[in-house]
Amino acid sequence: MTKDAPTVLDYGRAGLLITAHGSPSTPGGRTSSRKHADTIRKLALFADVRAGFLTEKPFAKDVLDDFDTPEVYVVPNLACAGFITTTKLPQALSLTGAVTERITPGGRQRVFLTDPVGTDPAIAKTFAIRIRAAMDELSIDQDDAAVVVIGHGSQRSRASFEHTTVIAGELGRHGVSAPIFTSFLEETPFIKDWRAQADAKTIVFAPFLISDGYHGSDEIPREIGFDIKSDAFTKRLGAIQPNELTVNGQRLVYLPPLGDVPEMADLILTRVRAAQSATA
Repeated sequence: MTKDAPTVLDYGRAGLLITAHGSPSTPGGRTSSRKHADTIRKLALFADVRAGFLTEKPFAKDVLDDFDTPEVYVVPNLACAGFITTTKLPQALSLTGAVTERITPGGRQRVFLTDPVGTDPAIAKTFAIRIRAAMDELSIDQDDAAVVVIGHGSQRSRASFEHTTVIAGELGRHGVSAPIFTSFLEETPFIKDWRAQADAKTIVFAPFLISDGYHGSDEIPREIGFDIKSDAFTKRLGAIQPNELTVNGQRLVYLPPLGDVPEMADLILTRVRAAQSATA
């Protein structure tokens, strides 16, 4: 290998665990997480690839304990480094830090906890590409439109608010020229009050959510005014396509949550590469 040759990252003896919060009553983030796990599994890069959740089966702890590989990479399929990533997930998996050495029935095992997918440096560009593609597909003139980026927010931590605000601020560098606003589920400005923020001819609602569960498929579009029980809405959302309606002459466009798009599988692998390079 020459001095300038790239490092070859080998995962043949490693497992990959994609984790999400999930929900005991709705599909939570399991659909997208499982879909990305299936995509990566087909690449045959890892000895084993699975998805696990904090609040629904299969539980992440049970999945982790079932790996018999000497190394396991745990990738939080979450938007930011908030309470779940920094506290709840490590506690649930009994992890002591970025790298945890432990003894399993199969022998010694190293568990690598990566940064969450939503903090990848390429996430803003990926988000912008999806927003621009939808606007082009629907022939939306950015001069007559506004974009509302929707984050989760939290009363427990400022991480979601701050990270969503940063991502929204970076969209302009990647070709989104329409005015950009931010709204949240659990803190002000609330998504239910979107009319007080944006008053453009067309409003594009873009959820910065890595999960495709209750918030993205039910709570947010319902607050905007979509009929979430209609077959047309459900079909388009499931096909990762925008939904739209017109209310009082105003065109409202709802994009699927970012975490459901195919490109997220690449960002999961990027998180793994970064974790391995940091500990090489």
